[in-house]
Amino acid sequence: MHFTTRRLVVGAVALAVLSATLGGLVGAGLRSDPDTAAERPASSGAGCDVAEVSAAVLPSLVTIHVRGPAGSGNGSGSVLDQQGNILTNDHVIAQAVPGGTVTVDFARGYTQVAAAIVGRDPATDLAVVRAQPPGGGLVPIALGDSAALIVGQPVVAAGSPLGLSGTITAGVVSALNRYVDVGEGARPATLVNTVQTDAAINPGNSGGPLTDCAGRQIAVNTAGAQVPGGGGGSIGLNFAIPITFANAVADELIENGRATHPTIGVLAVTVTDEMASATGLPRGARVEQVLPGLGAAAARIQAGDVITRIGDAAVNSVDQMQVAIRSHNPGDTVPVSYTRGGAAQTANVAVTAA
Repeated sequence: MHFTTRRLVVGAVALAVLSATLGGLVGAGLRSDPDTAAERPASSGAGCDVAEVSAAVLPSLVTIHVRGPAGSGNGSGSVLDQQGNILTNDHVIAQAVPGGTVTVDFARGYTQVAAAIVGRDPATDLAVVRAQPPGGGLVPIALGDSAALIVGQPVVAAGSPLGLSGTITAGVVSALNRYVDVGEGARPATLVNTVQTDAAINPGNSGGPLTDCAGRQIAVNTAGAQVPGGGGGSIGLNFAIPITFANAVADELIENGRATHPTIGVLAVTVTDEMASATGLPRGARVEQVLPGLGAAAARIQAGDVITRIGDAAVNSVDQMQVAIRSHNPGDTVPVSYTRGGAAQTANVAVTAA
């Protein structure tokens, strides 16, 4: 069993971010918007009855086993409906594509049940697989409201760390609206508005539910952090995708096999410090191509323009541009600030789905 490592830098502390698959690690870069722990009231609740939460959640928890040309691993998921649709992370099942297999262990004792990949969305690190145990009797997980979360609220994480199915850990919501870069190679993902928690998320937990004290899923466990070079597990710095967003993506995957995302219709590259010094361009996202028929084209944004702000969000990189766009919905119109030939300009650009 081997792990590959990438780095997460938070302030001056370098961390290696774990994907919660057994076979590898996910690199991540952490940023936060103004909605952090310092600015939200802490919960004064006494905490969850973890035994009651476990009884409610574990019947809906599954362990996902993946085997592919590059190796094998495991992760977690939660049952969404009686049809056997299961929500998980894309990085849990990615190595099964192409030519691999996915099997699922259910809480009632049915193991190694063959599963089909319903849809993947690498951009949000979400996926849906479908499996039906021979005895039926699936227990869909109850869904909560991630928009109602507050910092300090007690939460419970469920999953299969290191293949140990039915494992429960408890903690609190440490912060909200974290932006985390995950993924490797050609398929990175920028996760928007993630929930930060100190409930342990270890290898194998990815895709499993983070729940409130009523046993309702409020997020999808996605990534944890570990001190580089250390052999320990979770250090209390973990991230989960809010369920309101994740469930909307899952609905699209179930219906269409793919998910759509907000776009303004540009392909861009980051203007780095070195590029800015060499060319005199401002920091931002330099437009390489404007896609016809979409918002940027209608607003007459051109290749060579450098986008520096979208709405209220400053743009210093392509990642920040993507995060800013994804904070809007298709149908919105957003002011986009850019420079052309050294002159600052602003255009109102329609956000569409793609």
